[in-house]
Amino acid sequence: MKSGAKIGPAGRVLIILARLKESEMLKLVLGAAGSGKTAYIISMIKKAVDEKSGGQYLIVPEQYSHEAERELCFACGDALSLYAEVLSFSRLALRVEQELGTGGKVPLDKGGRLLSMTLALRQGAPFLRLYSAAAHKPELQMQLMNTVEELKMARVSSKALLEAAEKTQGGLSEKLHDLALCLEGYEAVLSAGHTDPADRLSRLAEIIGQSSVGETGHIYIDGFTDFTGSELEVIAALLKKDADVTVCLSCDSLEADSEHFEPSRKTARTLLRLASERGIDSEIISFDRDLEKSRTLGFFQEGLFQYTEETMETAGGALSLIRCDDIRGECEMAAARCLDLVREKGCRWRDIAIAVRGFDDYSAALSQTFALYDIPLFIARRESILQKNIPNFIKCAFEVIFGGWDKDAVSEYMKTGLCGISRDDCDLLDSYALMWNIRGSQWYREKPWTQNPRGLSVEETPEDRLLLQRIDAARRAVTMPLEALYKSGKKALTAEEQAQVLYDFLLQIDLPSRLGERASALEEAGFTLLSAELSQIWDIIVSSLEQLSALLGSLPLSQEEFSRLFSRQLSQYEVSAIPISADSVAAGDMDRMRRRHIKHLFILGASDEQLPRGGDGGGLLSSEEREELSFLGLPLCGGIEDISREFSLIYNCVSLPSESIIISYPAFQNDGSALRPSFLINRAKALFNMETEIFSLSEARLSAQNPAYIMAVGDKTKKGELAREYFLSTDKGKERLKELSQRVSMDRGRLSEDSLISLYGKELSISPSRADSFSACRFSYFLRYGLGLKERERASFDAPELGTFMHYVLENAANEISSSGGFKNADEAHIEAVTEKHIQAYIREKLNNLEDKSPRFIYLFSRLRPSVASVVADMVRELSRSDFAPLDFELSFMKGGDEPQLRIEGGKTALNISGIADRVDGCLIDGVLYLRVIDYKTGKKSFSLSDIYHGMGMQMLLYLFALETQGERRYGSPVAPAGVLYVPAKDPLISAPSDLTDGELAKQRAKERQRSGLILNSEKVIRAMEGSDEPEYIPLKYKKDGSVSGDSLADEDGFSLLKTHGEKKLLELSEAISQGSIDARPYYRSEQENACLFCPYGSVCRFDEEKDQRHYLAKLKPEEFWSRLEDEK
Repeated sequence: MKSGAKIGPAGRVLIILARLKESEMLKLVLGAAGSGKTAYIISMIKKAVDEKSGGQYLIVPEQYSHEAERELCFACGDALSLYAEVLSFSRLALRVEQELGTGGKVPLDKGGRLLSMTLALRQGAPFLRLYSAAAHKPELQMQLMNTVEELKMARVSSKALLEAAEKTQGGLSEKLHDLALCLEGYEAVLSAGHTDPADRLSRLAEIIGQSSVGETGHIYIDGFTDFTGSELEVIAALLKKDADVTVCLSCDSLEADSEHFEPSRKTARTLLRLASERGIDSEIISFDRDLEKSRTLGFFQEGLFQYTEETMETAGGALSLIRCDDIRGECEMAAARCLDLVREKGCRWRDIAIAVRGFDDYSAALSQTFALYDIPLFIARRESILQKNIPNFIKCAFEVIFGGWDKDAVSEYMKTGLCGISRDDCDLLDSYALMWNIRGSQWYREKPWTQNPRGLSVEETPEDRLLLQRIDAARRAVTMPLEALYKSGKKALTAEEQAQVLYDFLLQIDLPSRLGERASALEEAGFTLLSAELSQIWDIIVSSLEQLSALLGSLPLSQEEFSRLFSRQLSQYEVSAIPISADSVAAGDMDRMRRRHIKHLFILGASDEQLPRGGDGGGLLSSEEREELSFLGLPLCGGIEDISREFSLIYNCVSLPSESIIISYPAFQNDGSALRPSFLINRAKALFNMETEIFSLSEARLSAQNPAYIMAVGDKTKKGELAREYFLSTDKGKERLKELSQRVSMDRGRLSEDSLISLYGKELSISPSRADSFSACRFSYFLRYGLGLKERERASFDAPELGTFMHYVLENAANEISSSGGFKNADEAHIEAVTEKHIQAYIREKLNNLEDKSPRFIYLFSRLRPSVASVVADMVRELSRSDFAPLDFELSFMKGGDEPQLRIEGGKTALNISGIADRVDGCLIDGVLYLRVIDYKTGKKSFSLSDIYHGMGMQMLLYLFALETQGERRYGSPVAPAGVLYVPAKDPLISAPSDLTDGELAKQRAKERQRSGLILNSEKVIRAMEGSDEPEYIPLKYKKDGSVSGDSLADEDGFSLLKTHGEKKLLELSEAISQGSIDARPYYRSEQENACLFCPYGSVCRFDEEKDQRHYLAKLKPEEFWSRLEDEK
């Protein structure tokens, strides 16, 4: 035995020679994390570089290669590249292949390996015992691919699997038999000219002896906890060619039993056995822990898994334990502490790292929180390519052509933004498709679309026709490439042909150049990562198509099968981000930490559920099955080794920082259930007699400007007041605080004068229905008529369209019947003929002869025809019993209309009211023309004095009072108001028992047909309206003494009061609008009757019960209504 002395600052070094020879062939450098092993290796490489001795190789895990190169460059200077090189095992393989010229086969990536496994299963499925029925399922194919990769890395052959299958029974025996066949079939597919990257190290082990690697110089291996079977073969091959090899492993002595060092300790024994079997000298160098590291952290690292009674009095600020309410709280704590470290201790962002076990739960919250605190953050993660837009675009294209051109599928395809049309055209096309329920062959037909883009209830204008042409052109731009894709795919017979068809489609839509333009735009806008990602994804798409074509070639494949297979292939790819700044906080999962030399480490999510993370073996083999295979000599990972690896991972993570560790856990999960601290926190508490801190969110938010603004706005505590005082002390802070306070308080404010003019013009112009809308809710009015926000509509015969249809038929049928004999002489046959004539005219003029209408639309329309005929007959019947006759249909009050618009002055801004009266009837009595205004209603609208009082439902009265002023000029006789009536314009549905008699049914129908409104309380007027003693249509009754009764009567003074009240309400409305009022003040009568019930703007309004106010409308009895109007005089 021979022992050595101290080497450098790393501590005491013990050298034990297992064999004495002139030069040591295998060195094992053992020691706890941070004990100086890497520093020792760097010093040895530096010495060789200084002596100009070449052939120095440092092999590290792929994720550490960049940092290792940087450390070596710093230590060795510019001469490093002449004498030393940093490699991973895979890069070492590439280097040897290039030197020997043996890299002729095409290496497959994950997607190519999945395709190879899919092909192998297609050929071998009939011979499988356990997996035969599920061989076509994507999930099994991916699990088999991963298991085969694991078998290859562990150097387990199909022969070994078959032998193990014979030694086991039941399900495991069948499983091993199938795995052996799958492995053989997979190898057979690869033999056609491709290679699996998992075999690369095995080939390296075979050929490295022929290379120059290891002939001179030294091979150093660092950063590994253990090695795969393939990596061990490479090391063995290096030893076999008498290369000097030094391997660093984090563990204590080989005789110890600490569980967290077990994976490395087992690896050390394996390497010593390999050296011994080959007659090669070996040397063990043991390092004590690093005395330069914080004494607290060293003690914590050493005592974490050694359960002794030794403790330290205090952690001295190097270790903190923090309990937060939830994940978001942990992220804010980390951000605030990072700011403190940089400000108070002068460290750089790159000196800080954040580690989480189960990082996906924290990724979004960390990104958002660090952006809020204005801290640069790099997240070490990889995302599935399927989450990105380009693969989704391809998936959507196939969903369209295989899903029968479903509207939703086409919509999703267009909204990817890659289909070749602008965003505006996409919105127009999508809205048109929704309105007219476009689906199936309607998308790709040759004939242009013809239906009005604004729907059924409006007249088509020249502007509408131009818009329709634009929509139709966009439709063709979208569908023509998809049609070509489908037709070409139908002709293609093989995998290679299908791949070419898809590639041609991507070229046809000019995707490469558009992606290039988008990448350039992103680059110019400063989104460097997104720009690089686009190029990365396009390269993956093209490479995948090339691999699929090369691997499956002449394999018969339909387009639908190809689409599923290609999507499955793409699911294997991930894209990763590259740090855009060298100085940023690094965050990631514990097993993906890229920085080995940091000063401060945050470990978040340290709850009992996350640390240590339990393992079930994973894949097709359970933990128990892996244990059994290990007993049979098949060294697969998993089983009881999982917990040792997990402890090793935690230990290595804890050993990273040199100055401080902050460990936190959330007290509650997202669902509100409580969490317990992990063993990591409990062990720290035991070692340092310390307690867990309770995180203060308010203190954290005072550490940065943006979160401090949040506190100043919404926090009523002393710290919130402190933040408010600070910001109010500066003009900039005061202005920003005012802006944020307004947003938080949901104060909708008022429109400025400039905004009012921009939205509504210098003079206000509204219709009676818009006046009702403003009275119902001012904010809703602003959104609809100010900003122009509208629901996306479907073309159907709902209330507006049904109303348009009814008005058209009623107006034209009444005109024709009145001019061809009158209502009193019209018989049933004539009424039916005239009604049908105008229904057909409507179909011809307004519905384009029902061309392009869906079967459902035609069916619904056909159901309405009897209802329209019934309403016309009812109108004729009423007018045949009345002395009132129609004078005008669709009488317009507007600029250029039949009558001038109504004008209300006296307020800040003049108010112009425009609208159309459905019908005006008149009757000449004693030389005075009495007028009544009729409004057709397809809904359940009824006349309400309470509505009138609150400024709603005044439409007919406004027209009546306008005619009272202007009617004599129009009709040539003095005029007076006779009343207003809502007329039901639909055939009523009667809900009644099945045994109802015909007479009772007739009474029910008559009740439903009765008009609703207000009539002049004049016997002559009433008798002229309906001469019967039992009125069927007008809303009143006769008493036994012959007088009339009912709430729908008003005398001349009453109509005068109504006119004054209406002008007052319109003046109030004008003032409210002109003052910029946009309050959310919806009317409310009950839960079943209020402005919010069917309001489409709920998601925009976000009505707040505390800050907004409802406008409660009391129902007034008639006598109370008239009394209040009297009081307004």
